[in-house]
Amino acid sequence: MIHVDKFVDRIKKYESTNNRDFIMSMRDAKDLHADITKLLSSYHDLISTRSTQDPVSETEEVVITGGSFK
Repeated sequence: MIHVDKFVDRIKKYESTNNRDFIMSMRDAKDLHADITKLLSSYHDLISTRSTQDPVSETEEVVITGGSFK
């Protein structure tokens, strides 16, 4: 997500120079929007996949035998 990284870097730069205003081009805004949309879509897919899988049982059965020990 190169545009998200670019946005974060620019924010850090502006903060370090104590600028109060931040302006970005429409192209940068659209690229950032596209990256955020991809991230949200991937997150949604991941959550959907997890919820459709069989839940893992929280209890496990453990059997201990003594073997030939008497």
